[in-house]
Amino acid sequence: MKDLRIIIIGAGIGGLTLAYALQRYNFKVSIYEQAETLGEVGAGLTLAKNSNKAMRSLGLNDDLNKIAFKPQSSGGKDLITGEIHNKSSAPGDVRSAYKGEVDPDPDARFRMFHRADIHNLLENKVLSKDPNSINLGYCFKSLTQSSTSVSVSFENRSEVQGDVVIGCDGNRSAVRQFLFGEDSVDFLGYVAWRGLVPIDALPKGTIDTDTSVFSGKNRSVVRYKIRGGKTINFAAYAQKSDWVDEGWSVPARKEELQDEFNDTCSEVRHLIENIPAETCFKWGMFGREPLKSWIDGNVTILGDAAHPMLPFLGQGAGMSIEDAVVLSRCFSDSITVKEALIRYEKARIERTALVTIGARYNGLRMHGTIEKALEQRAKEFNPFTINDYDASKVII
Repeated sequence: MKDLRIIIIGAGIGGLTLAYALQRYNFKVSIYEQAETLGEVGAGLTLAKNSNKAMRSLGLNDDLNKIAFKPQSSGGKDLITGEIHNKSSAPGDVRSAYKGEVDPDPDARFRMFHRADIHNLLENKVLSKDPNSINLGYCFKSLTQSSTSVSVSFENRSEVQGDVVIGCDGNRSAVRQFLFGEDSVDFLGYVAWRGLVPIDALPKGTIDTDTSVFSGKNRSVVRYKIRGGKTINFAAYAQKSDWVDEGWSVPARKEELQDEFNDTCSEVRHLIENIPAETCFKWGMFGREPLKSWIDGNVTILGDAAHPMLPFLGQGAGMSIEDAVVLSRCFSDSITVKEALIRYEKARIERTALVTIGARYNGLRMHGTIEKALEQRAKEFNPFTINDYDASKVII
């Protein structure tokens, strides 16, 4: 298996994490990315305990600590009044609220990042193993399989062959659609806006906790510090009838956001007022049913390509990272590609489906619009148990 030709489509966080995880097992990987230059969107990213344990298993803990912000306080607030409903601190010996015991692994606590910082770290790690591993300007078109190989065609008319292909090309994955057909996508009636706010631009005393969630009827705001506490990552959600593009990079007018949240507390209004116009984007909230299978021959999918999910648990990147660690272990421990892919799917598909439904349920719960049918499906979901998962040790 060590001489496999492994092709990864997409050089986002999921694709790069997978590449590095495989390289650590001495597999050779070739990544094909449609962008002409490699980079990430200007947005924040949260890694919870499950994600941090997975990254630690790849030897990245020290590197991540250098670019992380570790929150020491958090608060749940009223969107209109700004009143704090609950406030907590996050010292290393904090007791687990759902187990009643001292935290056994404080080193893996929540960390906040700029997405571009993590992306850059992973890119450098992959290239340090193989300077020729990342290929840019390759937009996936189609693939064909034989009994011995997979041939991938790109829009630039080039073609590459490998033994196995993993689609890591995001929530609107071309690989997923090629394998399994067009998505059945439901617009959930919510639009989200995001932006980055320099903390020095805010009136003194505006920010009192490192992270806060502002809850209101049909609207909410999440904000947290990144980059040494010098920048605030801001995300706002509102119930809307407009059908908005699903992508993360749809430019938004700041005035539109101000109009939508003009009756909210002063902290939220100050944040919106000080978002640099060029960092303000919006996207639509779309729901998908979890796939029943991710495998077609010697091809599979990973991360958002396999299980696109809403942001209301902060686990999108975390699930991609877990996938990467588990899949790399499956390749290392299997005799054939087929065995590796089956073990990967078996280990991951139920968990990711549960988290996908849980994220959708949590978003609706936050905004007071629970659907009874979804509530029944989410009964098995316990958000506290997400953190217990360790992708480096789970049975494969």
